[in-house]
Amino acid sequence: MAIILELIAAFILVITFGSVFQAPKKSLFLLGVTGALCWGSFIMAKYFTDNLVIASFLASIVVGICGEVFARIMKLPVTVFVIAGIIPLVPGVPAYDTMLFLIQGEYIQGVEKGITTLMIAAAIAFAIAIVSAGARYYKEIKAHQS
Repeated sequence: MAIILELIAAFILVITFGSVFQAPKKSLFLLGVTGALCWGSFIMAKYFTDNLVIASFLASIVVGICGEVFARIMKLPVTVFVIAGIIPLVPGVPAYDTMLFLIQGEYIQGVEKGITTLMIAAAIAFAIAIVSAGARYYKEIKAHQS
């Protein structure tokens, strides 16, 4: 039951983010679906890998694929779906913990948490870049075959 509530919360979070940042109204439902799929894949990946960085990477790949597919369905830019859909994965709590440890003078824990935060952010960026490059490559191959 808790997982279902988390998925609903991710759905609402992403729709709200999209609304605040003026995403097209016709895209809001699919934005929510992207956010829910993102968070669901993160939960599953974290369960199977027990690693936040790998789980963030895999969930970001799901967001990238959803963004590419939904953008073509709705005839909108991919960034509309990717930017809003990635919001549940943003490492806000680890970044906060990094600052808190550093302010409290616990430098070793702060650096450890900071490195984890940077690795999560890099995994998210790398996954989105891989999916984007793959989609461009696929489009280019498809164009040459026609």
